[in-house]
Amino acid sequence: MAREGPTLDDLRQALKQKTFSPVYLFHGEEDLLAEEATAMVIAAALSPEERGFNLDILYGAEADARDIASHASSFPMMAARRVVVVRELDRLPNKELLSGYLEHPSETTCLILQTVKADFRKKPYTVAKRNGMAIEFKPLYDSQIPAWITTQVTAQGRTIDQDAARMLATYVGQSLREIRNEIEKLLLYAGERKEIHLDDVQAVVGASREYNIFELQRAVGSRQVARAVTIIDRMLEAGEAPVWIVMMLTRFFSILWRVHEMRRRGVPAQDQAAEAGLAPFQMREFTEAAVHHDPADVERSFSALIDADEQLKSTATDPRLVMEVLVVLLTDRVPAAAARAVSP
Repeated sequence: MAREGPTLDDLRQALKQKTFSPVYLFHGEEDLLAEEATAMVIAAALSPEERGFNLDILYGAEADARDIASHASSFPMMAARRVVVVRELDRLPNKELLSGYLEHPSETTCLILQTVKADFRKKPYTVAKRNGMAIEFKPLYDSQIPAWITTQVTAQGRTIDQDAARMLATYVGQSLREIRNEIEKLLLYAGERKEIHLDDVQAVVGASREYNIFELQRAVGSRQVARAVTIIDRMLEAGEAPVWIVMMLTRFFSILWRVHEMRRRGVPAQDQAAEAGLAPFQMREFTEAAVHHDPADVERSFSALIDADEQLKSTATDPRLVMEVLVVLLTDRVPAAAARAVSP
């Protein structure tokens, strides 16, 4: 598979070698990663003392393309280079006028252009990509977020357990800004300790060590009915939202369905984790769950999840009863007719 373009890791390696591009175009929906990349370039190009005279930060809605080109064309003052950052390039009214500068950018300037959307059919995006380094920052997949958390914690001189990173990602969600805020809380909570453990995440985020979505998924996956009911009751008592639990269980069975589909297509076992977007230790859990839930079971589980979601959103039925019936349907081998007989 052909590479789509430079990545954040490529940028990190180039900056370590003090190899700079005269133009950087950071685009995509995950603006926090674009900010991280911008901070990396600034840190590598300028010392704190050099930034006062050699760092300009401009905003597209308030700037003019001619002024940006003028800033970028200026020689650095008592430094090897200068950095000019343009945020919200898409809001720059005459952005096409930047193309003239971008055709022949100054080698002593790092011009960083940030935008959510980049139309590579038009200038100045086409010229910036041709004469600089263009990196797209897409939202991370669920399976990538724990590794991002680990990188963030490591950058602070700490370490975090794999299970702790995974739990933090699951309970906080996909917003990297919110996750970063929780990481800061974790570091403060840990004090002088260098290691962040599962207990720390549970204390800061409020999750229970024994009764959480991971344990519920494991109980459902291995068909431990009594344990699944106990876990769901404790999770509800702790204030977990039933609709969120249904969403996470739906995701669990969606991945389980994908595992069966890969097996049907004959995907080698060693390639399944990568294709499913899972870490190897996660893949083992789904492989074990697939032993207990065949494709027909998974299809029935989707129906049970849809029914539970509709009941939670459209009736006055006790949510606890809805969820208890759901985990019995997902976990025990209860015939559909018998399940409906006890359904709220």
